[in-house]
Amino acid sequence: MSEKSLHQKCKLILKEPEIRFAGFLDMMGNLVVGSFSDGVKPLKNEEERKKMFVEAVLRIRTRQDFDERLGPVEYAAARRKNVVTFTFPYGDKILFVSAESNVDIDKTAKKIMSSCSILS
Repeated sequence: MSEKSLHQKCKLILKEPEIRFAGFLDMMGNLVVGSFSDGVKPLKNEEERKKMFVEAVLRIRTRQDFDERLGPVEYAAARRKNVVTFTFPYGDKILFVSAESNVDIDKTAKKIMSSCSILS
């Protein structure tokens, strides 16, 4: 998938008012494309975000070890005090999204998967 089409998917996700950040990571945790919603102040600096991206990719890749018996991971979410983060396997990329802390996790995940055409 081209960077341009990944960028378009991020823009679509960022239209949702509860979304803070949307980006696609490669399997090494590098940000391929992505950005924050207008007016959002990042909670982490660039170095901390990079570390978080690497960790998110490692978690998804580790979970994939169980795909044969449990089925593939559709998404993973973590609710923290200040933010909810989502990771979605997307071909050879990982979609990483952060949202406001008060979101309904399942509803928001389904909305993201629908806008990216990754509903199973």
